[in-house]
Amino acid sequence: MASLAKLSDAHVLLLAVEHTSNGNLEALHTLIKQWPKVLSRTIAYRLVLSFYPVDSPDQTALVDFLNALNGGQAHSDDFSSINVNPLISSLSRDDAARQCRTLKLQSIPEHTPQDTDKGLASFVIEWARRLEALGGTLQPLTAFIEQFVTLSPDLQLWYETNLVPILRLQYDFYPDNEDCIQLRELEKMTVQEGVNSLLQCAKRTHNAADIARDLDRVVAPWVVGASHRKRRRVEGETDTSEQGQQPWEYVNDWLINEGVADFAVAARTFVEWEGPPEEQGVSGHVTSYARAGLAIIYGCAESSQDTLAMSWDVLSKAAKLGGAAMPNLSTSRPTVSLDEAFVRELQDLDLLPTSLPKRTNHFTQVTPSSTQLVGGVLATASFLTELGLASSFGEIARVSVFGSERRHKDELRRILQQIPRQTRKEIDWRSVRLDLLWCQSWSRTPMTDHNQTPAYLRQLSVKYVEMQILDALLNAAQYNIVKEVYIHSRPSPLATSDVEARVVASIYEAYDNASNGNRDRGGMKRANEILRAFRPDFAQSTAFADIDHLIRATHSLSFYHLTLQHGIPFRPVAIRVQKDPLTLLEKVLEQDPKAYTKLDDLLEIGRNLVRAHLPSRGSLAQELDPVELRASDAEKRITYHAIMAALTANDFDTAYAYITTRLPSSTESPMSNVADDISWRAAYAAGKFRPSVSPKSLTSQIDSLAQRMELLSRALMLAPSGEALSGILATWRRYEEEMEGLKSQAVEEERSFDAKADAALPGGFGLEDRDADRDETQRTMARRTWPASRAGPSYEEEAPMGLFDVARGAATALRKSAAFPLGAGGLKGLKIREVGQGSEGSVGESAASFADVEGGRTRKRDMVATMVTNNLVSGLGWVLGAQPQDRVDRVDQGDGSG
Repeated sequence: MASLAKLSDAHVLLLAVEHTSNGNLEALHTLIKQWPKVLSRTIAYRLVLSFYPVDSPDQTALVDFLNALNGGQAHSDDFSSINVNPLISSLSRDDAARQCRTLKLQSIPEHTPQDTDKGLASFVIEWARRLEALGGTLQPLTAFIEQFVTLSPDLQLWYETNLVPILRLQYDFYPDNEDCIQLRELEKMTVQEGVNSLLQCAKRTHNAADIARDLDRVVAPWVVGASHRKRRRVEGETDTSEQGQQPWEYVNDWLINEGVADFAVAARTFVEWEGPPEEQGVSGHVTSYARAGLAIIYGCAESSQDTLAMSWDVLSKAAKLGGAAMPNLSTSRPTVSLDEAFVRELQDLDLLPTSLPKRTNHFTQVTPSSTQLVGGVLATASFLTELGLASSFGEIARVSVFGSERRHKDELRRILQQIPRQTRKEIDWRSVRLDLLWCQSWSRTPMTDHNQTPAYLRQLSVKYVEMQILDALLNAAQYNIVKEVYIHSRPSPLATSDVEARVVASIYEAYDNASNGNRDRGGMKRANEILRAFRPDFAQSTAFADIDHLIRATHSLSFYHLTLQHGIPFRPVAIRVQKDPLTLLEKVLEQDPKAYTKLDDLLEIGRNLVRAHLPSRGSLAQELDPVELRASDAEKRITYHAIMAALTANDFDTAYAYITTRLPSSTESPMSNVADDISWRAAYAAGKFRPSVSPKSLTSQIDSLAQRMELLSRALMLAPSGEALSGILATWRRYEEEMEGLKSQAVEEERSFDAKADAALPGGFGLEDRDADRDETQRTMARRTWPASRAGPSYEEEAPMGLFDVARGAATALRKSAAFPLGAGGLKGLKIREVGQGSEGSVGESAASFADVEGGRTRKRDMVATMVTNNLVSGLGWVLGAQPQDRVDRVDQGDGSG
C-alpha cells in the first residue's frame, strides 16, 4: 500500500493501462476509486476502448465494471491485490510522464449527448459496434446493451430506434434474408437512405401489409430517433445534408415514389398504415401524410377499375386526415366546386412526378378545393375508363386545369371516336351525352362561361359539345335519339337550323366517303338512310330536296361504266367536285359503247343533277335561269352527246330518231329567248354524217341520203347565225348532186326494167307522143315537190327538193333569228328570185309556178334577191346564184333599153 502511495499521476495512469490490457477490470476500478482525479470516468471509458480486449469470450467482467463505475455494486477496496509492475515503479516521474504522452487513448464517439449520461451511452454504443464487427451477428451486442438500457435514457432511445428495427428485420420479419442492413451501416446513412434500406425487404414482397408493418415497427422507431437527432442538430450543430426537411417527409416521399412505380402497393399501404405517430413537441406529421395520399393519386401512371377503387379509398382517408370534406361518392357525376384563389395558385409543373412531394404543391395540400378537384378527376377517369380510354389521373388534371380549347376539342373527338368501338355491351347514348355535358362543367348544369372553374372539357361551349354529340349520334345511326333529343324535345338543346345543317353535313359526309354509287351499298346506303329518316321532319327543306335528286342521279349513274382521269374509278364525290357534273355523262357516252341507247335514263340523270343545284345552291346566283330552263338545256346537251355517240357507233338510225323526236324543230322556245346552239349542230353533224358502210341497195342509199338532207334542212332552219348557213348549204348542194345522180340511176334502172318487161310481153307497143308528154310533165312536177311526198309510182316521178326551196327555208330561219347581223326587222323585206335555169324547165316556167298569191304578197324570188344582199353576197349568194335586186333591176333596164 505504501508503494502505491508513492506513485505519481503518470505512474498511476501507466498502471491502469497495464491492468486494462491484462483484462483486470477489478484492479482498474480500485485504481479509479483511489485516484478519481487522475482516472476519471471518461478516462476509464477511453482506457477500456483503447486497451481492453474485444475478443474476450466473457463480457461479464466488463458489464460488472460498467455497473460499478455508474453506481452499481462496487468492487472490493482491497488495494493489496493490486500488483505494481517494478518496471513502472522504477520509472522516474519524468520518464513516466514521457510515456504517458506517447499513449494513444481512443476518444469516445459522441453518439449521444455527453452531458446527460457521462458518456455511458456513447461507450456502450461504440462497444456494440465493435462486437458486431467482430462476430457479424447482433445477439452478443444485444445481450450486452440490454444490461445498460435502464441506466441511460439516451441509450434506451438509441436501442429502440436503431438496434431494435434491425433486430426485427433480421430475426422476426425476414430471417432468411442474407443481405439485411447492418447496424454500423444504418448509423452512417442519411434519413432518406435509411428509409429506403429499411423498406427494401418489404418492397420486394410487393405486399402492402408487409410494408405497413415495417413502416410501423421498423421505420417509425428509426425515424423517431432521426427526429431527435435532427432537433439536437438544429439546437447545436448544423446538418447541411438534410437541412430544411423533416425526417417523416422522407417516408412520404418513399410512398409517393413507390406509387409512381407500383400504385396498387403504395395506395394499399397508405390506407392500411395508420400513419406516423404523434411526437411530443412535433406537429404536422399527419397533415404531411395526408398530402402524400393526394400525391400518390396524381402519381398513378394508369387508370383502371381497380386503381379507381383504391384511389377513392386513398382520397377518403386523406380527406379525413386533413379535415377536408369528402366529395360525394353516391353519384358518377358529382358537382365540383373550386375556390378561385385555389385555381389561380395551381401550376402545371406541380403535376410532374418530381414535384409531387413538395410541401408547396397546391395540388396535394389537403383542402376542400383540392379534394373536390381530385373527386372531379376520378369521376372523369371512371367515365374514360369505361370507354376504354384509360388515362393517368395527373394527365386528366392537367387537361382539366390547363388544357387549351384545341386540346379539349381533341379530347372530345377522341372520346366520340372511341364510343362506337365498344362491342362488349350496348352503348347507352343518352347516358353518354349526359356524361359529356358533365365533363364540360363538372356539374349537372351546363355552364356558358368557360374561363372559371376547371373541367375536362371546360374550354368548349355547350353548343359545340351538343353539335359534336349530334354528329356522333348520326354516325352511329341513332336517328330516333336524335329526333327525341334535338327535334321533338322542347326546348331543344340546338336550333332547328343547326340540326338541319348537321344532318345535311352528315349525309354529304357519308356520300363523299362512298366508294360506290349504288344507294343500297356502303356510304351511299347510309346517306340514303339518313335522308329517308329525317326527310319527314324537314319536309320544306330545299337542301333535302337537292340531296334526294343527287342520290337518285348517283344511283342511276352507278350502273354505267365510268373511269376518270389516270384510271381512277368513279366515286360519288366526283359529282360534287365537278364544276359541271353533266360532263360526267359525256364521259359515260364516250366510255360506255351502249350508253347512248339509254337516252331516257341519261336524261333523267341529267334532270336530277340540275335539280340537285350542284355544286351548291349558294353558288348559283339568283339571276340565273330557272331550274326548268336549265333542265331543258341539259336535256338538249345530253341528247346532243348521245347523238354524237350514236354516230361514232355508226348508228345513224338512232341518231336520226333522237334528232327528229327529242330535239325541237323550231327556233322558238316557250321558256327562253336564248338561241338554241345545240339542236342545229346535232342536225348538221348527223346530216353530214356518212356511214362507214354504204347501203347495198339503191333504194336504201336514196332513203339514207334523203334522211340526211332532211336533217340538213332542219339544221338550216335552226341555225341561229348566218355564218353557219354557207357550210350547211354547201353540204346540201353536194347531197343534191349526189341525189340527182342516184335518182337518174334509179330512173335508168326503172326504164331498163320496164323495157325488158315490155319486150317480154307479146304484142307490146310504144307510147304515143301524147302519153309521153303527159309522163314527162308528171315527172317534172314530182321533182318540184320531192321529198314532201312520194306518191308517185316510181323514181322517174320523183325529184329532189330544189335548191331554191332550201334557200327559202334558210331565209325563213334568218328572218326569225334575232342574232343575224341585219336584225330581225331587216329581213322582213328580203326578196328572192331565180336567175339560173334548173335542170328541167325554163326561167319562165319557174316564174309561172311562183305566181303571186293574194294582192300584197311578196314573190319568193324577190325575197331571195333581197336576202343575199350585203353580208350574204360572199356567203349564201354564190350558192343560190342570186344577185342583189338593184343589180337585177339595172340589168333589166339595160335590156329594155337595148
